[in-house]
Amino acid sequence: MKRGNIYLAALDPTIGSEINKTRPVIIVSNNINNEFGNTVTVIPLTSNTEKIYPFEVFIKQNIAILPKDSKAKADQIRTIDKARIIKEIGMLPKEILSEVEVAIKTLKLLSL
Repeated sequence: MKRGNIYLAALDPTIGSEINKTRPVIIVSNNINNEFGNTVTVIPLTSNTEKIYPFEVFIKQNIAILPKDSKAKADQIRTIDKARIIKEIGMLPKEILSEVEVAIKTLKLLSL
């Protein structure tokens, strides 16, 4: 697993407003953690792209072999056990990963 790779992950069970279901996620934890840790930090994707907030990133379907146009929801960033990972889907181009990093920073700035 490497930072910027997209995997299908089983996010259930969840509580309240946490994003659920089996869905694509972007690995955003560092590669040392990804190699040696039992968990990874991920940003879930959703195909609901009607509105894109500053802490979200639009990702076209043909990028990373996604089933639909999607958006990365940095506001739903979380750490999951590697046992939730089902399979690899693809990899984000560096430019899109940079946009995701900006979305994470934007979210952190908004919460100060």
